[in-house]
Amino acid sequence: MDKAVTFDLWNTILCDRHYGEHRVDALERALKEEGIIVDKMVIRNSYQSALICFNELWESDRKHQYISAANVIEFVLKSLNVSLSIGSKSEAVERFEEAILHDPPPLREGTRMVLKKLHNRYRIGLISNTGITPGRILRRVLEHHTILRYFACTIFSDEVGFTKPCPVIFRKAINTLQVNPAGAIHIGDLLETDVAGAKAIGMKTVWLNDAGTDLQRNDSKTAPDHEIRELSQLPRILHT
Repeated sequence: MDKAVTFDLWNTILCDRHYGEHRVDALERALKEEGIIVDKMVIRNSYQSALICFNELWESDRKHQYISAANVIEFVLKSLNVSLSIGSKSEAVERFEEAILHDPPPLREGTRMVLKKLHNRYRIGLISNTGITPGRILRRVLEHHTILRYFACTIFSDEVGFTKPCPVIFRKAINTLQVNPAGAIHIGDLLETDVAGAKAIGMKTVWLNDAGTDLQRNDSKTAPDHEIRELSQLPRILHT
């Protein structure tokens, strides 16, 4: 077994789901516990502004450093011109990070079948940008779906400190799986992060294009080696 397959997480293994309202509720609760009353709509708007701001910072950061739940909360508190005690702030961060556990996102169709088919033939890894939900929580979600056991490594941006497409996070996976980049292939739904990042270190790539988006082939950095519409098509590509 000298080859590896690495997967993106969101919209590749798990269906994306938004937890903004859980986080707004958590922050409102933390403020109320310290006697600070702020209209929920104002909190919601500040939270959305934080996401937009940090996304713009991420896009302009060539190193693609990780942005945490604590960073988002600090932004919101500053925009509201309020503060929380260290204990309340820590509790708010925990509530932000664990919001996903209230209603875990479902697996994409075909995920378990594909992993089961591949795990005896390949070293399987996961390379995920985590956003507000850290790797320690996402592993619990994977365990909830009984698929964590299929992964020889799970590499999360909050633990590495950098996000895809930064080469650091891909090299971390390759080193952990103990394979050469040329002997590995990465599957993901985003050209700019999954395909470009994996190609930059010499991995093969598969673009999961379930929306049927037209590919602009004039950019060699984001041109995948293979393209599929459903995850169930992956074993056929790997075995040819």
